Amino acid sequence: MCNELTAHSAAVNDFLNANIEEVILKSGAVLTNNQNHLVIDYYNRQHLVAIVDGEVITEDGNKVSLNDATLILQYLTQCSGLPPRGRWISFLELPDGMHHYVPFINDACNPISRAFGNQPEKLLTRTKLFGGVLGTLGDYSVVLPAFPKLPLTIVMWQGDEEFPPKTTILFDAIAPHQLTTAALWVLGCELTKKLIS
Repeated sequence: MCNELTAHSAAVNDFLNANIEEVILKSGAVLTNNQNHLVIDYYNRQHLVAIVDGEVITEDGNKVSLNDATLILQYLTQCSGLPPRGRWISFLELPDGMHHYVPFINDACNPISRAFGNQPEKLLTRTKLFGGVLGTLGDYSVVLPAFPKLPLTIVMWQGDEEFPPKTTILFDAIAPHQLTTAALWVLGCELTKKLIS
């Protein structure tokens, strides 16, 4: 929890010191009519970020988790403005991805296999809630818009008598220009939590 608070405090500080016009230009966020909040899509849901203090809420006015708030603020300040490249890379291909790879598989990918491995149609139904559209990789895949300029894809291979179902989460090749590898690890884990909860 201490690390989460530290990351969140740093993200708030970076946001409050950012040039809002530049943030809007690069991230795909828009300013509300009263100019008090930025509106940003995060997993197909609009979130409001207060210009004055960096507080993040849903469009319904609900508070969001510390991890979600941190990720949204980090994306707003770190996004390069470059569009997705349409090429998928694995977590291992991210800068220093090897250092977080095993936790990423254990915390983000394996729980999806356990929850949906034998019922991939349920994964497809569930991901539609988060803007998921069918992809073309593996036995099943779904492309999701984590942020306006940062999609990712869940790829699933069905198991058989010898091998259990296997799932991986891939990132658009632009991902290292939008968030740090550590933040992308959290992004994948948060998606998994949302899908399974």
